[in-house]
Amino acid sequence: MKVIGVVGDIGSGKDEVLKYLRNRYGVPYISTGDMVRQIAREEGLEGTRENLSAISKRCFTEMGRGCFVRMAGQEIQKRGWKVAGISGVRSPDDVAVMKEMFGDGFILVRVDIKDPAIRFERVRLRGERRDPPTLAAFQEQDRNEEQEFQINKAEAMADYKIDNSGTLEELRRRIDDLVASKKLPIV
Repeated sequence: MKVIGVVGDIGSGKDEVLKYLRNRYGVPYISTGDMVRQIAREEGLEGTRENLSAISKRCFTEMGRGCFVRMAGQEIQKRGWKVAGISGVRSPDDVAVMKEMFGDGFILVRVDIKDPAIRFERVRLRGERRDPPTLAAFQEQDRNEEQEFQINKAEAMADYKIDNSGTLEELRRRIDDLVASKKLPIV
């Protein structure tokens, strides 16, 4: 069993990588963010960043750090997928849980955009209510996420890095290059 985890800052293109792997190569994936949003819906809460953060913190307290990736990993095992992806790997704890569950079968890919203005513009274009309305608010959200999850430390643990500062077509070529080089298992 191979699991491709994707890590990166808000708006870096993590889900875009996994959507492409699903659409082009048939690799299913689970989003931990979708899991948190589902809990919010079940509790009758709006999917704001504040509500989602509160749910995450509560779950971490009740079930421990890495609980969402653990649930995602268990779902992958239950479904018997030979290769799958997980979006929402955020912290070193998440990476440790995945390594514990899948050993060398876990591959971590970092999606990177150096310029926060590019990420903000992409987030703005997706138009989800959980996203901040200004670049300043976006940068504050980045700082809060880093403080909460230590995303930079998790990114440093990545096996591979994909730069997503360019076009969608360039991102897809970079993904195809990783697949062609056998660095990403697609069987």
